[in-house]
Amino acid sequence: MDVGDLLNAEESNARVAAIARMALFQSRLRDGCPNYFSALDRALEDEPPPFGTKTYSDLYRSASSDARWMAVSLMTNAEREGDGAKRLWSLSACSSNKEEQQLLKAHAVDESRHALFYLALLDLAFPEITEPSFRLELQKLSPRYSMRMELFAVDGSPYAKEPSIDDFIQMNIAEIRTTIHHLMQRSALAVHSSVKNRDGIKMILDALLHDELRHVAYTAGLIERLAQSATPPDLLSLFRKRLRDFNEITSEELGNRAFDCSVECCAKRPHCRSKAVPATGFVDTPI
Repeated sequence: MDVGDLLNAEESNARVAAIARMALFQSRLRDGCPNYFSALDRALEDEPPPFGTKTYSDLYRSASSDARWMAVSLMTNAEREGDGAKRLWSLSACSSNKEEQQLLKAHAVDESRHALFYLALLDLAFPEITEPSFRLELQKLSPRYSMRMELFAVDGSPYAKEPSIDDFIQMNIAEIRTTIHHLMQRSALAVHSSVKNRDGIKMILDALLHDELRHVAYTAGLIERLAQSATPPDLLSLFRKRLRDFNEITSEELGNRAFDCSVECCAKRPHCRSKAVPATGFVDTPI
């Protein structure tokens, strides 16, 4: 059974936990992380996430049936990934632990690449929907990081700090939520794309899914390691708090037919979404 089957088979907190377990099963951590799963499972019981429910998937399906909404969503995803890359780059630059630093750097490089992936999906699913000049501007959403580049803290970034277990828990939940969004995008894009472009779309989506599951796994591994430290944190309380944060934001977003932000992104509102898709960026033709 693949992760898509698990998403369809499970409901609410079980769906979220199933994605975490699938991610770790596919990684070298498949037999580990008992503290992580104990805290995650108990927090899910106490704070069941709306983004794991069938109702959430149904609402997404309804919103994404509108082609313009779907195109906007892809652009917002590109913006979110590019911004996330900068946050991770700053955290990596400030990490005193070499293993954490390299894992965060690789994650930042992935997110930087994902911003371009979402724009490629936009081109394949909705060719010529944007004005050429605006489409060129969208390319700037990716900071284009690479593992060869030297790390630096982004000027003015609140993430220019030593990363903590709280940061890794927020990342872990965000990556699970992003995986759910990604799986919903698969069926939505199949509705809008032409037959000739579906192979290209699938190739990009497969690469995205591979990366998202890897991000879930490595953050779980970091959480587990820190939970086994000499002064272990109150892991359950942290998971409860951050799930509650995500749940509140998710419920608020649903009123605006929005599915694309994370806790970190929402800390910058209203700026984070308003700049993503200026109305003048669209070609004024029916789609």
